[in-house]
Amino acid sequence: MSTPPSSQKKGMSGLAIAGIGCLGILVIAFLGGGFVIAKLFPKIKEFAADPAKAAVWALEMSPDIEVLKKDEAKREITFKTKSTGEVTTLSFDDLEKGKFSLKNDKGEYTVDASKAQTEGMVLKTPEGQTTLKAGAAAASSLPAQVPVYPGLQLKEDAGYRMEQPNGVNGMATGTVSGDLVAIKDHYEAKLKASGYEVTSLINGNNESAAINAKKGEGQDHISIVIAPEEGAPGTLQVTTQYYLPKP
Repeated sequence: MSTPPSSQKKGMSGLAIAGIGCLGILVIAFLGGGFVIAKLFPKIKEFAADPAKAAVWALEMSPDIEVLKKDEAKREITFKTKSTGEVTTLSFDDLEKGKFSLKNDKGEYTVDASKAQTEGMVLKTPEGQTTLKAGAAAASSLPAQVPVYPGLQLKEDAGYRMEQPNGVNGMATGTVSGDLVAIKDHYEAKLKASGYEVTSLINGNNESAAINAKKGEGQDHISIVIAPEEGAPGTLQVTTQYYLPKP
C-alpha cells in the first residue's frame, strides 16, 4: 500500500492567529472560497511579526481587488473593488485590531476579530454570519461528530474551526502515545458506528495511516492522518480535518 501523506508539523503562534483570521475573512469576502490553512504556513513567521500583513496579502491575491497604493509610512492600503468600482482605504492598525467593514457588489461585510483568542472572529455578510476560530478557541470546540481518541492532547496552536451558514469545517491536531494500528481501528469503528463509509490506507511498516470517512453523498466528510510526532519517539500525531454540512 502507498504511504499516506505526512501531516503538517508547524503550529500557529498567538500573534499569527489574529493575522491569519483577517486573511481567512478577506478571502471569504472577496474570493468566495474556504480557509485553506496549509497555504499559510510558509508565511506564518512574517505575519506573526505584523499580523496586519496577512489581510494586506489577502487583498493583493484577490482577483476582484486592485491595490492602488500601499503607504508603509502611514501604514495604509488603498484598493479598488473591481466588481463595484468602489475605492477603499484601510489602515494597517485597523486591520491589526480586526474591526472594520468592507463592501463589494454583494453588499457590506463587517469583521470583528477583537475577541479572536477566546471566541473567534466574526464575519457578517449578506449571506449570513461566519465565525472563524483558531488556536485554543478551536481546540476546545470540536464538533460532537468528530471522534477524539482517548488521551489525545489537542494542540492549541495547530487548528481552526469555521462556522458558516451552510456548515462547519476545520482542522485539529493532537498527540498521543499508543499503537498506530489500534488507534486507526478505534477511529474506524467510531466513524462506522456513526454511519460513515470508511476507507483507509496504512503503510507497509505500520508507521502511518490515513482514514477517509464520508456520509450523505460525500458532503459530510472527515479525514484523519496518523503519523509519528517529529522529535518525540513513541508519540503519534493525529491530524483531523472535517466538513459537516448543516441539516
